[in-house]
Amino acid sequence: MTPEEPAPSEQMAVVLTENADDKLLPFATLVSGAVAMGLQVDVFVSYWGLVAFRKDGATTPASVSPGHGAEGARLEAALRKPKAPSWRTILEMAKSLGELHIWACSQSMDVLGLKKEDLDPMVDGVTGVGTFVDRTRTANVSYFI
Repeated sequence: MTPEEPAPSEQMAVVLTENADDKLLPFATLVSGAVAMGLQVDVFVSYWGLVAFRKDGATTPASVSPGHGAEGARLEAALRKPKAPSWRTILEMAKSLGELHIWACSQSMDVLGLKKEDLDPMVDGVTGVGTFVDRTRTANVSYFI
């Protein structure tokens, strides 16, 4: 193995609780970069993050977190242009490149009244926090978004 090639055990764990595009786009970019570098990436999607992964969320216009004023409005407008890749497109490409697993939080699903069928097919399954922590306990890198 060369220094550029990561060890197969290298893993990134990400907890996603956001659903605004100004959070989702950097999240997708970060995840896709890690996958492209050969890391296994496990994402735990909880609460508001699950709203972004609903099947009907694919048609929701781009939105930015409140409090960004005119700059936020400019970013929203830029993200709505066809040339801007969506965070979904970036994640789908990442899933086709390597090991990216997206897990929906079972507790959040219960609280929000969601079923697996309500989620985008890119979500691999529904799991509890204990299982996710066990799955990622040896992750080299962890993020909370």
